[in-house]
Amino acid sequence: MKRPGYLLPLCFCAAYASGALADDTNPLCSAREEEVLHELQSAEKYGNEHRIEGLQRALSNIRAHCTDESLIADAEEAVEESREEVRDRRQDLDEALREGDPDDIAEQREELQEAEDELHSDIQQLRALQGPR
Repeated sequence: MKRPGYLLPLCFCAAYASGALADDTNPLCSAREEEVLHELQSAEKYGNEHRIEGLQRALSNIRAHCTDESLIADAEEAVEESREEVRDRRQDLDEALREGDPDDIAEQREELQEAEDELHSDIQQLRALQGPR
């Protein structure tokens, strides 16, 4: 399951419940704010109004609600969702193997690989947020 890149800033900001501002006490939030500002500048450069609006909402949410803990929690949730997707894709592949349709097997293998790639990416993002242990 691929997530569109333009939704990434919104995904990181949608579930923040705390009232803490993104500042030095939340360095991950400060870094996320900088990323969104950079994306916003790029969208403004190319006049992408829809993206500008979404990024402005994301920036507002970061500034109003972001905590480092919420970023990590969101990343952990993404990993769990990706793990579930991998489990589902493995079941689909097992079923295709039982049925023996070569085209379906190839399709299910490709979908499993995509799900595994996304899981790997989500795990890397989580580890980056968690920092060195």
